[in-house]
Amino acid sequence: MARRIEVAKPKNMKGTFLRLFGDFKPQRVSLIFVFAFCLISALVSVITPILLGSALNDLPRLFSITNVEDKTALTQVDWGYVYRSFGALLALYVLSALCNWSSTWIVEKVVAVWVYQQRGKLKAKLDRLPLSYFDANQTGDILARCTNDLDNVGRNFSSVYKSLCSGVVVMVGGIIAMFVVNWVLSLVVLSTFPFTLVVVILIAKRSRKQFKIYRKHYGELESHIEEDYSGQKILKLFGQEERSLETFDRVNEVMTEADRKSQWISGFIFPTMRFVYNFGFVAVSVVAGLIDGSNFGDLVAFIMFLNLLQQPFQQLGQLAAIIQSMMAAAERSYMLLDTEEQEPDPEDAISDGSSICGKVDFNHVYFSYTPEKSLIEDMNIHVEPGEMVALVGPTGAGKTTIVNLLMRFYEIQQGEILLDGKNIRDYRRATLRRSIGMVLQDAWLFTGSIMENIRYGNPEATDEEVIAAAKTAHAHHFIKALPGGYDFELSEDASNISQGQRQLLTIARAIVSKPKIMILDEATSSVDTRTEKAIQDAMETVMEGRTSFVIAHRLSTIKNAKVILVMNKGKLIEMGTHEELLAKGGFYADLYNAQFLGNNPMGKNPEIHS
Repeated sequence: MARRIEVAKPKNMKGTFLRLFGDFKPQRVSLIFVFAFCLISALVSVITPILLGSALNDLPRLFSITNVEDKTALTQVDWGYVYRSFGALLALYVLSALCNWSSTWIVEKVVAVWVYQQRGKLKAKLDRLPLSYFDANQTGDILARCTNDLDNVGRNFSSVYKSLCSGVVVMVGGIIAMFVVNWVLSLVVLSTFPFTLVVVILIAKRSRKQFKIYRKHYGELESHIEEDYSGQKILKLFGQEERSLETFDRVNEVMTEADRKSQWISGFIFPTMRFVYNFGFVAVSVVAGLIDGSNFGDLVAFIMFLNLLQQPFQQLGQLAAIIQSMMAAAERSYMLLDTEEQEPDPEDAISDGSSICGKVDFNHVYFSYTPEKSLIEDMNIHVEPGEMVALVGPTGAGKTTIVNLLMRFYEIQQGEILLDGKNIRDYRRATLRRSIGMVLQDAWLFTGSIMENIRYGNPEATDEEVIAAAKTAHAHHFIKALPGGYDFELSEDASNISQGQRQLLTIARAIVSKPKIMILDEATSSVDTRTEKAIQDAMETVMEGRTSFVIAHRLSTIKNAKVILVMNKGKLIEMGTHEELLAKGGFYADLYNAQFLGNNPMGKNPEIHS
């Protein structure tokens, strides 16, 4: 079941906001154009109330009366004045619309480029992170940071940027324009601003908390769904559907409630702002009626100003909620980008692995996954080129850890690991790993053709080399029986072929990489006895002349090993050939007898799994 994900709250809203805008610096020219278009549109919004008010004040000039005695007879309209006054207003509104369209088109393109580049950065970052990061973080949470969080920022940045640009201009320009027209009515309009500001601050503060809760549980829910669907067979096997549904409902309920509360609280902004606007409308109307010399045009202009200057505050109220969500999402992505990476390769690291022979030495190696629990202590192993080394021992003894250290998936705390007499830290990781072929217990294959999956081990391999590797791995026969042969498309998780066939393909993939060192981690654990025998015959050919590490619980598969390393609790406790270890009658003999004679080694040595 999915674990609860602890997502750190935003620690520096200002810093995250500045960093986000700093990411857009390469596109500053485009953003300057967006600002210019927003500026023009905002200035038009400020100018139009003045022009409309002036036109309404001059309303009597629209008509001329020819019959003085009958003043109701309107005989002529001053169309020239109509065209000049209202035509100018229409032109300004068209200009404002064009500027809005242009700014939207440009900023959306800018955001699309940023999201594209940011996803590339996150992908590159994940490739540089050590395996310990993936051990400590759920897959769903990592995916949420790389997809949903970026989409959140991308969707909202354009509206935030445009609103900030136009809002400042409208606010400053509107206030100046109001005082130019009538300073008394300007004070009336400005008196409504403190109420609006208080409303925005109070509501935004409460909605921010709910947005944080929502983003936190979003990643948890995604992890739970991903985990369940990837393990549907196990879920159904143990009848855990109801428990899984309960977990889903619990997380979904909390997330939904947080989303509802955040939207509900944010929803108070608009009606409250509307109330303040209506109050201001009444105040402006009353004061305008009391002022000597005020006219209808001024009243209309100030009602427009009141509505215009309320818009930035309304946007601020909406943006407060959007910015909280956007900043939380942005900071989660930045936290991933700021995660400490694995130690980079030295500039003079060895990049040519063609001369690697496969001599391996572990000298006084100490390693632990966590500081409080030691795993490997003072490990000393010497393997000559071409030797087959078997690693055996109970679960958790450190067998897989040894090969992980050899491949530098993890770094040791003390000691050194040598490859051909050189510290493996002196090699580039890519060079070191290209010289090693690895077949894991869990056969990982991707959606694509069988040819592509096998060639994954060596992109430069020819079709003939791929087929030869498949024949060596005893996979050629079943591949040719599939529709399309090597062009047969594997589905997600390669579920359209058997587990044993998947394992054969991973072995072929390792073979085609032409490794100097071969690692088999329980490679035959998922196949039947007949297939296991075929694989053993093939692997003996593959391992000939190569240094090989074989991790196995089936002790029958490692009888021919040059040396068998017996491990327990991270320590090498026995070493020798199969016959030598049986003759000793020690730990290995107990394991062997338990497997083939039915004896229980726990009866003799209860410390084996302690």
